[in-house]
Amino acid sequence: MRGRNGMLMLAAMMAAAAGGNSPFMTGYPERRKLSDEEMKRRAHALNPVDLTKHEFIIKGEKIMASNKKTAMKIYANRHPESKKRKK
Repeated sequence: MRGRNGMLMLAAMMAAAAGGNSPFMTGYPERRKLSDEEMKRRAHALNPVDLTKHEFIIKGEKIMASNKKTAMKIYANRHPESKKRKK
């Protein structure tokens, strides 16, 4: 190892041996685990949604509505064939 590349390699090896942070080290810092609440906060900051609506699952279909009654109405409008007509 001669010249500039040799000196850079020597400096990198010395920094690695010392265990300190060096501009030659290319590792990523360890990420800490985020709690569920923090994950929700971050997701909302990136993609804000209407928080007055909740997710309801009716017969396997996910529906966003403000309450259960409204969710049932939305489901009924989406599936008119499921309504039973009187003869």
